[in-house]
Amino acid sequence: MKILQVSDAYLPFPGGVGEHIYNLKKYLQRLGHSVYVLTTGYPGMQEEIDSNVIRRGEVFLTPPLKIFNNTQLTLTLDLKICSFLKDFYRKNSFDIVHLHGPLAPNLPGLALHYAPYPCVATFHTAFIGTNWNKLAKIIYNKDALKLKTFIFVSKTAKDAVIPPYRGKWIIIPNGVDLEVFYPAPSGRHVEGRVNIGFLSRHEPRKGLDVLLQAFSENEVLKKNASLIIGSSGPLTDYYKKFCKEKDIPAIFMGRIPREKLPEFYRKLDVFVAPSTGGESFGLILLEAMACGTPVLASDIEGYRNVITDGFNGLLFKNRDSKDLSEKLVELIADEKLYQRLRASGLMYVEGFHWLEIARRVEDVYKGVLELC
Repeated sequence: MKILQVSDAYLPFPGGVGEHIYNLKKYLQRLGHSVYVLTTGYPGMQEEIDSNVIRRGEVFLTPPLKIFNNTQLTLTLDLKICSFLKDFYRKNSFDIVHLHGPLAPNLPGLALHYAPYPCVATFHTAFIGTNWNKLAKIIYNKDALKLKTFIFVSKTAKDAVIPPYRGKWIIIPNGVDLEVFYPAPSGRHVEGRVNIGFLSRHEPRKGLDVLLQAFSENEVLKKNASLIIGSSGPLTDYYKKFCKEKDIPAIFMGRIPREKLPEFYRKLDVFVAPSTGGESFGLILLEAMACGTPVLASDIEGYRNVITDGFNGLLFKNRDSKDLSEKLVELIADEKLYQRLRASGLMYVEGFHWLEIARRVEDVYKGVLELC
């Protein structure tokens, strides 16, 4: 099959959607398909990160506003995008067009509107506050009818889109590349101070403030642990100032290059995902588990799609810094609990290898083409 994937968010922009598309493309190609990605341009790129990538316009990053799910959106800024898409489809033929993102006036939404080929879409997003899909249905219901299958990465993502829209749907979760993410030989990764890791954009809903508050309130953590922050974002300067004022032993590493992410996870003793909402799945949870690093996450719905408390990770009460600090201290001190969570996490991720996820998506494509 000749497949076109379309998304505003793609590498080198950090985030789960770009990683999802990159790995799906990689393993669909391994299954023998020809896969292209249509996305936006990013400033400062020295060379293309992958083959068969078509970039159009320039990226525009929104501020993390509540109406945007309290996160930065990546949008394609191109005043000629509509005429480009019409011409692009005339000059190229595809068996399947696969859109990634909500039905909206963005690149995948416009690509769906003009597509003359069978279309499917993967929805990656959960919402806090305003559910955009309930508003978008008024404008985009006609385009939604063009979708042969709605794919959701979790039940949480499905519940944000269905029932506002109607159609055939399936849940296919995110995957993890087990050829890249694998554990270090030892169960404990460092001697001396314990390394606690965080890896999400510095914006309100990612909850770094909750983790920093947990450190500031707990002298055991201050004395025995270091906080390794492998990311950046709009609130980085604010968080650095907070750490200095509260004497928090934090190391801000900036954005970790994707090829160094497995090494980052392997050097941690515990990985913390304190997001306060708006998560549909949690790819970073799988990546950490695959590297043998026990996970502590907020008990939001999206993360409960991945973590079973006490089995393959621990959950703490959302936004509760005291519960977070107590669970961290417990996990650091209890070696049996630590090793059990590590072993269960490694076992759990085996079912999420991207090769198997790609085969499930391939089956969706085949089913759509059989009906067309």
